[in-house]
Amino acid sequence: MSYKSGVSTGPNDLISELETFLVAEGWTVNLSAAIGAGHRLHVQKTAADATVMYFNFRSAIAETGTTLITEDNDGGVNGTVTGLVVNGSTGYNAGSLWHVQPGYPQSINNTNKSFGCVMSPMSTTAIPAYYFFTPDSDSDTVHIVVEVTAGKFQFMSFGLLVKQGTFTGGQYFTATFGSEMPYYDYAGAANRDDSRYFANAPFLVTAVNGAVYVDVDGTASWRNAGCYSGYDQIIFPCPSPGDFGPTYHRSGMASFFWSKSPDAYNAMAAMCPIYTFLERDDDNYSLIGWPDGVRFLNTTNYDPAEEVTYGAETWTVFHADSLEATPVNMYTGFAFKKVSSSSSSSSNSSSHSSSSHSSSSHSSSSSSVSSSHSSSSHSSSSSSQSSSHSSSSSSD
Repeated sequence: MSYKSGVSTGPNDLISELETFLVAEGWTVNLSAAIGAGHRLHVQKTAADATVMYFNFRSAIAETGTTLITEDNDGGVNGTVTGLVVNGSTGYNAGSLWHVQPGYPQSINNTNKSFGCVMSPMSTTAIPAYYFFTPDSDSDTVHIVVEVTAGKFQFMSFGLLVKQGTFTGGQYFTATFGSEMPYYDYAGAANRDDSRYFANAPFLVTAVNGAVYVDVDGTASWRNAGCYSGYDQIIFPCPSPGDFGPTYHRSGMASFFWSKSPDAYNAMAAMCPIYTFLERDDDNYSLIGWPDGVRFLNTTNYDPAEEVTYGAETWTVFHADSLEATPVNMYTGFAFKKVSSSSSSSSNSSSHSSSSHSSSSHSSSSSSVSSSHSSSSHSSSSSSQSSSHSSSSSSD
């Protein structure tokens, strides 16, 4: 596994750092070139199960979102993008536009238009920090966290799901915003209720800000995430801060684990895997997998970028919403696995190293996650995932 962090001078520098990181992780660069004021990057990699993954990136400096990704959100104005954009494809063609590569994901509003996900806005001179994670040595997943301003983070994730069952596909991508959304940046949310100013993050149940490629039921295509996209959609489990409540479909299954944290005994949070479902028909879902090395959690007792050690594993916690009193802090966030071997974790001690955060107490919280998905097939997959985690080493 690998981990890298640093500071950046802007989106173009960030995409250059990402390219260097991906090459070191075994990805092949099909094209890296300037385009306008930004940069385009196309990469591919053959996963451990022989799935060939293609992802396409674009850095942008104050570019019109509807032109950059050709999505009009039913006529809405998405504003400008200064940041990083991603989408997936099933191939690469040097003669095609960056976002309409072979087998590109299509908009749910207009199948003639492409779909992508965005981290924006970012500084064009000084990004305080970025973090790149690949969870394990055999992982086909990459997570990106960018501190856009002090204590405020945006996210991007892509790669191959840890599959539940056998099927063709499993490639996914997600980020803070999707091009189906009515705005691409936090500035676009100025007319919304303050408590939702930082309501967007990856893996949300209600937001169309991700896609997974699957070949099932006679259809091979990218399926967009979000509870508004119709049948054959992808359902991620994480609630946005404005969507907590008893309704499963809106709030997401992870909200139940969030609501039970922090633990009254040890002040820890149960970390929920990003269980990903495919809607086969109206309200009938199949668990298809989860992205490796990321968990959703209640961040009440965690500082931004705080490292937490559980046995041989070290996880880094980031808040998905603001820490300020206004907008309202809902204490939602993500933990990304940084270290998985005991030898590496010894040099990455956790600032949550008190006895109340012992690995034994965390195992209790984790077991509650497993028990809620207690089918024998899932337990088997989870066990194999844990096994690969414990045998990996860090290169950071």
